[in-house]
Amino acid sequence: MLQGWGRVHARYRDLGLGARSYAFIRGSICPFDRILPYIPERGRLLDIGCGSGLWLTYLSLERPDLRLEGVDPDPRKLAIAQSTDVPDLMLHQGSALDIPESAFDCITIVDVLYLLPANDKRSVLRACREALRPGGVLIVKEIDVRPRWKFWPAAAEEFIAVLLVNLTEGDRLHFQSLEDLGADFADAGFVNIFSERVDRGYAHPHVMVRGRRKG
Repeated sequence: MLQGWGRVHARYRDLGLGARSYAFIRGSICPFDRILPYIPERGRLLDIGCGSGLWLTYLSLERPDLRLEGVDPDPRKLAIAQSTDVPDLMLHQGSALDIPESAFDCITIVDVLYLLPANDKRSVLRACREALRPGGVLIVKEIDVRPRWKFWPAAAEEFIAVLLVNLTEGDRLHFQSLEDLGADFADAGFVNIFSERVDRGYAHPHVMVRGRRKG
């Protein structure tokens, strides 16, 4: 469990067993704290595929000077996110391609791109670049396809969650390597691209890529 995650989990205690259980499990398996150092202290941030708002809730506690927005296709998850009492949270219903037209300082995409085919991924990255102000950053957290001993169990979990239980919208899984994700950033026109593994101590092969819109 992440340090300080108890404060996040407390926001979900009265939102039903499903939301409460998901918050606990997600905080146990996702390295949000390793992404946090790359998030600006202030400005405007959009989270694409925000779901029930776990990442946004965490950011509201750790980066209180950020103006937070989220977009997700599932109205039920958005209703949960709206109920977490994040100050001035703005939520939009839509797909990963439905990015609000605004100049963001930071856009995050956490475990979403693997649900999209290659062409849609590239379209999302290009749309993110256009939605960022000059100098703004895009941060993507995904699951790498290596090492295989971490990838295959993680892929099996996602297969069950997405295709069998329908916890997340999607009809196929499209995992890619860290190198290919970085190449997609470059093709989308990002500069100062930085890639890092953030899976030490975790069973899942978590990786992160950060790119900046040219100023």
